[in-house]
Amino acid sequence: MISTITLGGATLDLDAVEYQVVVDHGRNDVSDSPQASSAQIIYTQTGGTLVGSISDILTIDAYGVERFTGAVTDMDIVHTADTLGNPFTRTTILAMGTLSQLGYITVGAAGYAEESLEARVDNILTETGLAYTANSDPMMILLAADPAPADAASSLSALCLSTGATMADLPNGQILFESYSRRGYDYNPATWAYMPDTWADLSAITYDEAYTIGTAAPIPVTLPGNGVVWEPIWRNNVLTVVNDITVSYGDLAPQDTIQETDPTSIAVHGLRAAQLTTTLADPLDASTRAGNLITAQSVPRWDLQQIQVRVDLLESVDQAAVLALVTGDRVLVQDLPQPAPDTEYLGVVEGWSETYIPGGHTLVLSLSDPRYSYAMAEWIAVNPALAWSAASPSVQWYDVVLPDDLAA
Repeated sequence: MISTITLGGATLDLDAVEYQVVVDHGRNDVSDSPQASSAQIIYTQTGGTLVGSISDILTIDAYGVERFTGAVTDMDIVHTADTLGNPFTRTTILAMGTLSQLGYITVGAAGYAEESLEARVDNILTETGLAYTANSDPMMILLAADPAPADAASSLSALCLSTGATMADLPNGQILFESYSRRGYDYNPATWAYMPDTWADLSAITYDEAYTIGTAAPIPVTLPGNGVVWEPIWRNNVLTVVNDITVSYGDLAPQDTIQETDPTSIAVHGLRAAQLTTTLADPLDASTRAGNLITAQSVPRWDLQQIQVRVDLLESVDQAAVLALVTGDRVLVQDLPQPAPDTEYLGVVEGWSETYIPGGHTLVLSLSDPRYSYAMAEWIAVNPALAWSAASPSVQWYDVVLPDDLAA
């Protein structure tokens, strides 16, 4: 299972890694704030030199795949003895992903011009000097910001709340910032700044072709039934319902606002209003943000939040697909026991926790409803042979998460 653990550049003896290794990635729920990844190992030794130091880089690979990269933040040492009275040293090492460093880095001292979310995220993360991957919306415009030094974690978290985005650590140690509108998609943001070629080089394409929004949702990883350890638990509650949302935008004081409501939801669940203050410059962006929130939260929905998988029991193809999952990827769980809200569930990965012990490798995936990530089925995914007469006349488009949901 675990193929390599390095600490401060030195490869550890896996026989000395005691009992279990635990790695956490991402967050447990779509409503949680971004969380740094973490890993814990227990290393045993008899004599010799103490292993590891604070701020050493810890890496963990399993099956030859990167699972964690982070810096050591905590170490505990206990001197004990085995059942025969032989003394040995047990060192517990905790490491945190790169995201944990954002709270200690100051950005924004020079302020920011009015710019796209994509540009603002790149500017902030470039200021940190940390390695990152950004998949942020190139079309959403933010207000200019006056010089105001602040920690990078607060600045980026505010952007997540305003625009609909999240952050996480990738297993390779990079920070990921991802807009919900782009989760899992490979976009080509062809703004003028991203067009380095001459007109002659571009004469064969149109500007619309240069700006290519993903044409279909990424193919989900289907979990085989024999890999899911226990029957998943369905959950639903009214606390997540928002059926009246007011989003502020612009540079006036007070700001202009956009309001979206769902009268049907209000009639059923009562008024559940919320306000969101943003740094959005454009009323269209504010309207889009409000509409997305209503789409995602005006109706209470059944969630299949956590799925426990025995990775070591999977076939090689399924194992590779599961190990490649990161926040924003999609998972399809099929053949769910009945009665239940559905026979299958498509969820977006928010995070995972995995445990390696001598007897196996367990991965617990935390999933969210696709509507929170605007990940409903798109036209291109629908069977072209499906006639309108065969489609359900009552289904709402935001309820078509899988193409089969469109059929009557």
